Amino acid sequence: MANEVKLNTVAKPVFGITPRRYRQMAEEGLVPLVEKGQIDFLKATKAIIDYYRKLAEGQGSLSLTEERRLKVQVDRKLKELEYLVETKSLIPRDEILGMFMARIQMVKQGLLSHSRVLPPMLVGKDAREMADLIRTQTRQLLERFSQGGGVLTVPPQKRK
Repeated sequence: MANEVKLNTVAKPVFGITPRRYRQMAEEGLVPLVEKGQIDFLKATKAIIDYYRKLAEGQGSLSLTEERRLKVQVDRKLKELEYLVETKSLIPRDEILGMFMARIQMVKQGLLSHSRVLPPMLVGKDAREMADLIRTQTRQLLERFSQGGGVLTVPPQKRK
């Protein structure tokens, strides 16, 4: 064919890549195959231009340098996360979930205990005294549950 040229003569000066890189791209199906050291110059040029265009748009394959840069970024982020876990600045999700579920169970048990503890205390009291007792008992429960975590704190209310 009239468009065939030697790969070694056009790869570096025209395409800006080594003949080896061109062959790798040909194996990936990005450019026409090399036959007896020769390529179809027009098809190869069009394929290289399309490849660079897609690469510029972010659709082409990453270069080895770019992949290494991304790997270094990921490794750095992983090490940062590991450091945060070791220094207890970042707590694993399962650990938090376990602590949260335990706290919910404590609150549930405390609230259920109200039905046993409060009735004897409320016998013979008027509505205002009952409300004060219930409020006091509820605050005490919440203070007990918030010990060591501050999760369930209740701001004190002013009496009227």
